Amino acid sequence: MSDEVQGKKEEEKDQSLRVQILVYRCMGIDLWSPTMENDRPWLTFVTMGPLFLFMVPMFLAAHEYITQVSLLSDTLGSTFASMLTLVKFLLFCYHRKEFVGLIYHIRAILAKEISVWPDARDIIEVENQSDQLLSLTYTRCFGLAGIFAALKPFVGIILSSIRGDEIHLELPHNGVYPYDLQVVMWYVPTYLWNVMASYSAVTMALCVDTLLFFFTYNVCAIFKIAKHRMIHLPAGGGKEELEGLVQVLRLHQKGLQIADHIADKYRPLIFLQFFLSALQICFIGFQVADLFPNPQSLYFIAFVGSLLIALFIYSKCGENIKSASLDFGNGLYESNWTDYSPPTKRALLIAAMRAQRPCQMKGYFFEASMATFSTIVRSAVSYIMMLRSFNA
Repeated sequence: MSDEVQGKKEEEKDQSLRVQILVYRCMGIDLWSPTMENDRPWLTFVTMGPLFLFMVPMFLAAHEYITQVSLLSDTLGSTFASMLTLVKFLLFCYHRKEFVGLIYHIRAILAKEISVWPDARDIIEVENQSDQLLSLTYTRCFGLAGIFAALKPFVGIILSSIRGDEIHLELPHNGVYPYDLQVVMWYVPTYLWNVMASYSAVTMALCVDTLLFFFTYNVCAIFKIAKHRMIHLPAGGGKEELEGLVQVLRLHQKGLQIADHIADKYRPLIFLQFFLSALQICFIGFQVADLFPNPQSLYFIAFVGSLLIALFIYSKCGENIKSASLDFGNGLYESNWTDYSPPTKRALLIAAMRAQRPCQMKGYFFEASMATFSTIVRSAVSYIMMLRSFNA
């Protein structure tokens, strides 16, 4: 495929997709290929296999601790995170061809805009820099949460040694196993299994989420380019003026179509991300309130922080697309529309009516926006207080 070859050549020339390509490679997936031809299936199996199997002991633990709020909240936080990661993995596998095709489609549109209007390069660079900065920050936060999860058992062992208590071997995540975890021979492989499952959960979540960042920021670049081209559209009159307007409106239409396509494919994930993250914040937040200022609470603080960051970024992505799509209407008003010919003004009137309807990323019955994020955080705090009262 010529587009794939061109895409690989351009990979080293710009700053886009670098974090995304790295995290997908860590999962054995070649983001440039719509098929598994260039993948490393053995690495994908080694990383995702432990996570799929890890669901069994976590579900058993959730059933056993059903009457113990503290242990149940810890277990369900990890369970929901693993479930969400599995959904993200299956979503990418199902829509992989469309996602990869969309990457090439967006890059082709932006490359064409640069050739037609060189000033578009600055807009694209700013959006890609924002995407990479956000993706890198997101990766570091989730990586930190994974490191704290791996270190949590050792913190407990060290504290027990300092206090002179009996040392009790713990795992990063609660689970029920058919053997005695206090036997080192069984504990070590089970601990490594936990760590491998954490790695899979963190890395796969980063894969799908950072790819969403790329899509949203580059769609925003399309909307911004359309706006700036509209503002600088000369009022020459005649056929040339109308054709210039048609080109701008077609670019805007492409942005709308891509945004709607992304929102449609990510809709089930947005719903689960907000719903499960809200529950996780409640359960893990309860653990923070219960353990603080115990050093073990650092893991739960990092976990809650990563969940809040994930929710915030999903909300910010939805807010960015909504704002960028609406802002095109401002470009219509800022243009030299008073000097345009009557046919161009009639076309502008229709475009202005369409621009009043923003693109929205929805999770079926709610919108991914900063208002939704604020509502979830306030509700989660109330639920944490309720769980604390149950354990009093």
